[in-house]
Amino acid sequence: MSSTTLYGRARERADLIAFVESARSRPMSMVLLGEAGIGKTALLRAAAGIARDRGFGVLPLDRALLRELATPRLDPAVRSWIRDEPTDEAALLTAILTGLDRLTASAPALLILDRADRADPALLRLLTLVTRHACTERAALLLAARGSEPPAGLGPEIPRYRVDPLTDRAAARLLNSRPEGTAGGPRRLILRRAAGNPLALTCDVPPREFQQKLTGLPATTLRLLRFAALADEAEPVSTINRAANGDDGLRDWEPAEQAGLVTLAGGRVRFEHPLIRVAAAAGPGRAVHGCLAGYTDEPYARALHAALASDETDEVVAAALEESVAAVGRRADFLAEGRALLMAAERSPRLSDAARRLAKAAVAAYRAGEPAYAIELHRRVAALTDDPDVLGVACVGAGLALVHQARFAEAYGLTSDAVQRRPSDGQVAMTNVAVAANAAVLSGDKALREGLPGLLELVVDGTGGVLGEAILPGAANAATRASVLAVADPASRAPAPAAGPARLFEGTEPLNGLAEISRLLATSTVAWLTDDSVRAAAELSALWQAQRAYGAPGALAGRIPMMVLAMIDCGRWPDADEAIEESATLAEVGNLTLLLRSLPGLRGILAAIRSDGTRPVAVPARPAGDPFSESLRRRAAGLAALAAADHDTAYTHFRAMFDAAGEPVHFLLGPRSLPQLALAAGGSSRRSRAKAQARQILNGCRARAGAAPTPRMAMLLAHAAALLDDSEDAELRFAEALADQDRALHWPLERAEAQLNYGIWLRKQRRVPEARPYLLAALDTFTRLGARAHADEARKYLPGDVETDRAGTAGAFAALSAQKQLIARLAADGMTNREIAQRLLLSPRTVGSHLYDIYPQLGVGNRHQLRELLGTTNTEG
Repeated sequence: MSSTTLYGRARERADLIAFVESARSRPMSMVLLGEAGIGKTALLRAAAGIARDRGFGVLPLDRALLRELATPRLDPAVRSWIRDEPTDEAALLTAILTGLDRLTASAPALLILDRADRADPALLRLLTLVTRHACTERAALLLAARGSEPPAGLGPEIPRYRVDPLTDRAAARLLNSRPEGTAGGPRRLILRRAAGNPLALTCDVPPREFQQKLTGLPATTLRLLRFAALADEAEPVSTINRAANGDDGLRDWEPAEQAGLVTLAGGRVRFEHPLIRVAAAAGPGRAVHGCLAGYTDEPYARALHAALASDETDEVVAAALEESVAAVGRRADFLAEGRALLMAAERSPRLSDAARRLAKAAVAAYRAGEPAYAIELHRRVAALTDDPDVLGVACVGAGLALVHQARFAEAYGLTSDAVQRRPSDGQVAMTNVAVAANAAVLSGDKALREGLPGLLELVVDGTGGVLGEAILPGAANAATRASVLAVADPASRAPAPAAGPARLFEGTEPLNGLAEISRLLATSTVAWLTDDSVRAAAELSALWQAQRAYGAPGALAGRIPMMVLAMIDCGRWPDADEAIEESATLAEVGNLTLLLRSLPGLRGILAAIRSDGTRPVAVPARPAGDPFSESLRRRAAGLAALAAADHDTAYTHFRAMFDAAGEPVHFLLGPRSLPQLALAAGGSSRRSRAKAQARQILNGCRARAGAAPTPRMAMLLAHAAALLDDSEDAELRFAEALADQDRALHWPLERAEAQLNYGIWLRKQRRVPEARPYLLAALDTFTRLGARAHADEARKYLPGDVETDRAGTAGAFAALSAQKQLIARLAADGMTNREIAQRLLLSPRTVGSHLYDIYPQLGVGNRHQLRELLGTTNTEG
């Protein structure tokens, strides 16, 4: 047996390794159970490879092996058993065990028996006896059998191991292994029908044995199976009975149930194996579909069967299919919607109708998370028509699909061309501009972003038609325009520090349905671009939940990396974990290149900022040619190196986020890593050169941020400048970075990093009491978030025991003025600044100013620490 690639069988492989390793010192046995094609033979091959790698002998378990075990003198008991003659069981067992001892004298052995369900029951009884009585033999007995129960003759002494269907992600990886173009059809439909069975995923024609399972069944039962195989999985069994002229009850199904081919439950038919369905459906099916169309009550199924009953063009049939899409939409099944539209196009007598329906199918395919399918449908539309409106709709689906495949320049070119054709439907044009902006922001390409305002100028509001309004309603145009302009130049759309991105959309009328979804897509994009991480995370999360509930897995795929980054930035790390893991399944199932490339970097960033610095963090492999994903990978690798105090490696990675001239590889991701670049440069073995390069990069980023950078960017620029400043002016830069306390709510990790580095700087200036509150505040944030290496760094610079140190500052409380003591007590009791102000007849700003002075005087950084201090201090005297 040769080794084979295993998809999604990491647990099974680990169990096989443990099984084989155990056989080095004692006898082992196990039987793999599962349906046909589930991968039992592949696991046997893997076990054989594992055993050979460990020096085992690997032998097939058959009568030839039994003869070998009895050599050099064939034991009479073995000879009798082989000849099917009456045999002394005790003598036979002794002969086999003696032979096993001899066989494994120099090396352990793995004995393999595939299809044990076909084996002679006498052999299985013998293997049970051997398992029951073996003691010291270094032999592993590994069997495989079909079914959920072991075959007759195999006793309970041999442990059972159930081989389950592949997960969606593993099945998708196996589907990827097929030669391109051989799978055919939407990936999700193939995966759904295969139900995780590897054989069903890798073969188009069922093996002969599945056809043979149908032989001998009554004609009526075969007819019912054929109708069920060609019907939709949701078709009621009563409809199938009527269409196939079965009896009113279920008697005609009994032979198929007794043969283990189907199960009837809940009024539906379920095939026990996906290839049984394929075998039952083999042959011409037009007549079957014609009968089903006459009996089904569901509009979509009726239209579908009517179309499949003939390959002739028929506008009545095509129109019925298109109309049935509304019912499919209510079921949130975009695969079914796309299929109905594709078939409607194929049945359309007029090419214009065919092109229009194919274009709508391309959008449905994108929403279903089928990028390759959407691109193919666009190609077919382009071959049928040059109508700017119809082509524009197809370009929306194909453009977003190209974004999913990380082909950003192609997506931009396709959609910008669609806009320049001047479709009469203004919403078709606007949607293509929005798709172009999506491609531009992920590509980071300056030229693409600068071309967006010109595209917007070609869009005429108020000219939306049925096609365009169904994708992007005109009611959301104001928000969409704002988001496109923000992509073109985030600095020009950045609000003043006192405002916030929400101000860009104040006064917007409330919207509903698709218009509200479109508006949220726009506002969340602006929020992400202008560093309103809290809003970006909240709105993208809401959209994420909506698309999951609505069954549109492709609708938000291009913005998932933005959502995860926003969650990380604002401290929602568990939510980021959940989104990454769920998106990994989406990426594998749809073969979405953008997510397949970017998710490892996002996962690496989370792992690095949570690292305790004692063990290496896995760095994602280099993605292919994608600035966005490459920047994520570099940031993850740089953070991992910083956590391990490897400043040279960290600098290499952060420096690679900028080109030779200092321009960021990605216009947003590079500048957001400036403090890490500066920190790595300061610890580099070539410190002077590294800091000079970092200063050049910082100056360029400061110029690009403009006169009014976002509050977050202002903090990052000031923090990086402080780390690169070798003069006393560094303190001014740290003060700028920490000036706005609200930043702790929006970007807790980044503000805490600035507090930590300021505290370290103050320590190096021998200003220990002043450093303490910053280090304590940073420690609290790191501990809350779970940034372990950061927390350890803060502890390292805190003098002595933290609690003792805090207690040592309690005497400073008495030095406060009476008013400040009262403000401190009220704040420690949990009152807000506004509540304290109302109590003491002060303004909230005055209260905040007093607290800003009180914290460093008492050696604390926040209300929580103040409460701890005053809880152990006599504040009454």
